[in-house]
Amino acid sequence: MTRRLLFAALASCASSAQAAPSPELVVRDVGAMHVARAGHQATPLRDGHILVTGGCAATSCESIQASAERLDATGASRGTVGAMHQARVSHVAAALPDGGVVVAGGWTGSATTASVEVYDASTRGFTRVAPMATPRMDAAAAILADGTVLVTGGATATNRPTAVVEAFDPSTRTMQAVVDMQLARAHHAAVTLADGSVLVVGGLVGRGEATASAERYDPATRRFVPTGPLREARAKLAALRLHDGRVLVLAGSSDGDDRRRLATTEIYDPERGVFTPGPALHDARYKIASAAAVLANGDVLIAGDANDVERWTPGTPAFVPVAGDLGARRAFSVVTALPGGGALVTGGYDEDIRPTARMWAIASTSRGAR
Repeated sequence: MTRRLLFAALASCASSAQAAPSPELVVRDVGAMHVARAGHQATPLRDGHILVTGGCAATSCESIQASAERLDATGASRGTVGAMHQARVSHVAAALPDGGVVVAGGWTGSATTASVEVYDASTRGFTRVAPMATPRMDAAAAILADGTVLVTGGATATNRPTAVVEAFDPSTRTMQAVVDMQLARAHHAAVTLADGSVLVVGGLVGRGEATASAERYDPATRRFVPTGPLREARAKLAALRLHDGRVLVLAGSSDGDDRRRLATTEIYDPERGVFTPGPALHDARYKIASAAAVLANGDVLIAGDANDVERWTPGTPAFVPVAGDLGARRAFSVVTALPGGGALVTGGYDEDIRPTARMWAIASTSRGAR
């Protein structure tokens, strides 16, 4: 009880501190990537640059990218990067302790893949490593305290969710078997908590069937245990760990389709294991797994599946619009928070499933987009 009271007091203090006025932000178009992308990944590198991998390259995802790009905080290209060995979209990518990036799974344009490759920051190229045991797309990854990358669930070649979990060991560069989740799920979210455990929430458990279930992986016991559940079933959602240790779960769809997009959010208290209502969004959004981020000052930014961008300051009641827009509703775009503040938005596709190469900087009006 004492521990819970202390956590609540700290969370309250953190929220009060963060509720101070945040600098005004503005969205500015800053140019284009070398190729159009949606459903790609943008992974921050240790040197401050961003590695962009894969994605849809043509209308209706009829072509899939194997290419990669290395961007700076302004969106400018910074040197050539070798292509991946496997074209992929809806894959996972995670930063490694040595400054590299592991890329795993995804859809190749004809099948799900189990392939895994590692980006080497010194050579700026990709090396194949041993594949996963289970091909999958639309999985979720979380980085454990020791640098291990936990890959949870996803969909198989027949688009059925799987409960299989594997972990990439950066020291051996191999995938290791992990106990299955309690529920097979795809299009879910996974977030590493302050205590080192991993929260897995929502997702699709069948065709058009979203779940409200949540579970928690403990690296010490190597077990998944139930927690929550969410207040609403949701899939194709986003989830972020806030600076005070809580988790914000954003939007999604109650059936995985656009007809039931959600504008609601929920906040998970890791001490009590419960979800409570969070701040309201102005726009219902889904297909946003990588389209939200926590900024350096603790604010939350979401820039997916809508023309506008919204920002929330913890301790305030609702999201507020950011000045400027993305020119169209952009699903499967990626938002990358920048160490110096603000964020970079890359790609996404419009309502006709046409991917874009455009990029947008979201920065303080006092200093503008760099």
